[in-house]
Amino acid sequence: MNAITSAHVAQDTTTMLIGDDAEADLKATVRAIQGREGLTQRKLAQAIGIAPSTLSEWLNGTYKGDEDAVRKLVSAWIEARQDATSRAVAAMSDFVETPTSEKICAALAYAKSAADMVCIYGGPGVGKTRAIAYFRAKYPTAVWVATMTPASSGLVSALEVVGEAVGLAECTGGARRVSNAIRKQVAGSHGLIIIDEAQHLSMAAIEELRSIHDATGIGLALVGNETSYARLTGGSRAASYAQIFSRIGMRLFVHRPDRGDVRAIADAMGVTDADAIDFMARMAARPGALRGMLKALRLVLGQSGPQGVTVESLRAACHLLGAEV
Repeated sequence: MNAITSAHVAQDTTTMLIGDDAEADLKATVRAIQGREGLTQRKLAQAIGIAPSTLSEWLNGTYKGDEDAVRKLVSAWIEARQDATSRAVAAMSDFVETPTSEKICAALAYAKSAADMVCIYGGPGVGKTRAIAYFRAKYPTAVWVATMTPASSGLVSALEVVGEAVGLAECTGGARRVSNAIRKQVAGSHGLIIIDEAQHLSMAAIEELRSIHDATGIGLALVGNETSYARLTGGSRAASYAQIFSRIGMRLFVHRPDRGDVRAIADAMGVTDADAIDFMARMAARPGALRGMLKALRLVLGQSGPQGVTVESLRAACHLLGAEV
């Protein structure tokens, strides 16, 4: 496809009026996004919805076709990216950066920049998934999150979940076909595939993801509970496990939220009562209890604001939520 067709742009008799400066700014924005995210010309053109040759000629000022149609597609693509980023940031508006979330995001950033494998593991409710969502909001493209479940533990089903995450329109045809499609989709992107709930993956699925990582040079993060890491390190490790283990460039163990996490949350929410903060820290120290602590805190904040956060109000919220105190 070497030209814009009516399939891409609806017929419109209105001509887009754009000055030379605005045209230059539009092209500069496209080039900046391409450079920042390491997008190939083909990937960039595919995202916009035009042929690579059309994009190249338009950027270089040699395109002889309908420039107005190209500008409309480029502008729509940029606006869609901005809208997606705004929605993601808005969805994370109550997210608080804590020492633990900073460590998780740093590990993910390392995996992306170094095109390496990382394993992030720990107990439930320590904020791994929320940190992933926050990191993903900061990188609207070239970071893909695939969340596994018991139903997606097998090789084919796991690859289908990853394929959907990286934007494949069709994820069928068996493991080999889906794996090859994923490789083509992410090759040259300098991106990162994050596997959340990685403890559900079968050994065959982990091995294939490792193979995709090796073949494409993208980063791969396996995030899950302690089981997902213990399977790679326990006992004498079979040769297949050892091969994957040797690929892991960083390992981050998140046992439980520490007091610094609770203090960061308290500061962000305006909580000043020292006894209440101590109580929150004790709540968060129990396995999986950070979720419960946050739910109780939000309930109190919604009813009486930061000044109403006391040990008594937190206990009452816990009882209302059916949580242990």
